[in-house]
Amino acid sequence: MTVVRGLMAALLVTIIFAVMPGCSPKASDVVVLEVGTSKVSLVEYEDFYTRNSGSRDAAKRSSTEEREHFLDLLTNYKLKLQDAYDNSLLDDPEIRKELAEYRSSLASTFMLEREITEPGIKQLYERRKVNIHAGHILLSVKPDASPEDTLKAYTKARDLIQRAKSGESFDSLAIQYSEDPSVKSNHGDLYYFSSGVWVKPFEDGAYALKKGEISPLPVRSVFGYHIIKVLDIEPSRSLRVRHIMARFQSMNPDSADSAGALMRIHGMQDSLKKGWDFEKLTVKLSEDAGSANDGGLLPWFERRRFVEPFERAAFALKPNQLSDIVRTPFGFHLIRLDSVTELASYTQLHDQLKSVYQKARYNDDFSTYLVELKKEFNYSFNEQTLAALLSQLDSTKTTDDSAWDGTVSKDVRAMTLLTVGTRSFSVDEILSVFARKTEYRATSLRRPELTPKFERIAETVLLDAKSAGLESRYPEFAALMKEYTDGVVLYKAEQLEVWNKTSVTDSALKAYFERNRDKFIFPERVNINEINLESDTLAVLVYDSLVHGADFSSLASRWNDDQSLKLQKGARGLVNVETDEASKHAASLNVGEFSEPIDLEQGGSVIVQLVGREPARQKTYEEAGAEVSNAYQEYASKQLEQNWIERIKQRHPIKQYKENLKKAFESQHPSR
Repeated sequence: MTVVRGLMAALLVTIIFAVMPGCSPKASDVVVLEVGTSKVSLVEYEDFYTRNSGSRDAAKRSSTEEREHFLDLLTNYKLKLQDAYDNSLLDDPEIRKELAEYRSSLASTFMLEREITEPGIKQLYERRKVNIHAGHILLSVKPDASPEDTLKAYTKARDLIQRAKSGESFDSLAIQYSEDPSVKSNHGDLYYFSSGVWVKPFEDGAYALKKGEISPLPVRSVFGYHIIKVLDIEPSRSLRVRHIMARFQSMNPDSADSAGALMRIHGMQDSLKKGWDFEKLTVKLSEDAGSANDGGLLPWFERRRFVEPFERAAFALKPNQLSDIVRTPFGFHLIRLDSVTELASYTQLHDQLKSVYQKARYNDDFSTYLVELKKEFNYSFNEQTLAALLSQLDSTKTTDDSAWDGTVSKDVRAMTLLTVGTRSFSVDEILSVFARKTEYRATSLRRPELTPKFERIAETVLLDAKSAGLESRYPEFAALMKEYTDGVVLYKAEQLEVWNKTSVTDSALKAYFERNRDKFIFPERVNINEINLESDTLAVLVYDSLVHGADFSSLASRWNDDQSLKLQKGARGLVNVETDEASKHAASLNVGEFSEPIDLEQGGSVIVQLVGREPARQKTYEEAGAEVSNAYQEYASKQLEQNWIERIKQRHPIKQYKENLKKAFESQHPSR
């Protein structure tokens, strides 16, 4: 059962069950609907309506009639849902299996979002409130280095920390000992950076320090050991500047090129001192083609957006202050700071930060999370069992081969492959996952390919174990599961009470057609031929040929740029008059006449010939075809649904309090 499709079909409107937290007791006490002993509060109604209309503002603008109509829809929804639970559909084995699989998937996604992703994004945001200017010394250590080499590098790093703290120049130590290739040009100075720029261990080490501090212990990353010194910490800012530029003629300017550019920028500087308007001077003389016409205005930028000399000068300015002459690899600049803004809100930056986090941080944080789960649940993987399993598998096969696991004995199948908490998983249980899950298809039966798959299964098992009791830890997760469960049982109920009972027979269709003939109508139609031409010149030549007596069909089969019409010798057949430009124009012609070339909105032109016309008329049963079947099924299902609802009302009387809908959306409590 495809639940997503079924759920969408089952619900007449987008209705999601939710009891909204954080609302006032008074609003919660107002009842708008009673279904038997069950009550729907005004708050719950508001949440249903808001989700259906897209926003609280749109819901607030709704009319009395719209609110009452929605209450009727909600009433039917609640009645059908009540009947589904009355009939114990939740005990259906198929539904229970569906819910278990869905919960496993949803719980993992929900839990990782709440316990890894969101905290990670919030940390990124909090750290991005400041920029750190740091220097570092790197002692390279490969991830697979021997314990002896690792200890040697660590001891050396500790010694350098002591020397730096004792007063030796950090720059000198970096130049002498750092193994970072960039040290030759930057002397260990990494300039300003914010969260998400460097690897996480380095970032964690830097953000733990205050201005002027040196890391107390070496910081280990995939590159080796880092010694970090924080040189400055500043609040994050975005700048909007204008600049005037004298550009070098090449990326490696010689002395003449450099002197010429310097002379030109000095001339512009003198003009500004004499009172020239900055923006007008920029339009007239600046050599930055990208910004000159806009008065030198550049996009908003943060640290590390432009080359370092330009940024250093820009971030040292106050609003409306003009810099001295600044040299960059591209030329000389005069910079004026126009505007400064602080970091945008968390909500505004959330999606951008999420993208950064998922690319730069998530995998590392997830790996750490898994390590913690393995400790929490005493995870173990039996290598001896794996060896026994591999010895009985044909390494030339994949899981797509028939009977690929037929060579595994009962004894090996019964062996424990992995353990999580008090739960042991046998080889047979793990192999069954390969049979059920499409993600494990076509897996080679060799150890290098199987091992990652076993690790993936272990991750799923660990996450399932961690998700136990998730409903009590996160009420919103419980609400999500309730929404889905309601949708599943309602889909099943509608299957049993409506769709499975809608029988379509030829006699029933014919009877329905006879009762509703006026619903199946052909509009006014025209029978037309067309020649579609992309070239305006060719269209004129073809039209001229038609005027001089050429056969329309012959020209259509030769010149039509529409290949399907070309094969049909231009015959398009009967079409609704209102279909398009060609059909509308054809309606004004006499039979046998053709039009001048008609310009089309999408380009090109069309010459149309009227072959015949047919006034609006009723369709025959055969012509109506599938249209009758679809209309009848809709009619029959509505009848069955209405009868079903009336039967439920006999057991669960309803009471609607429509007068209370006037109070809807008056308070400002947030939606869940």
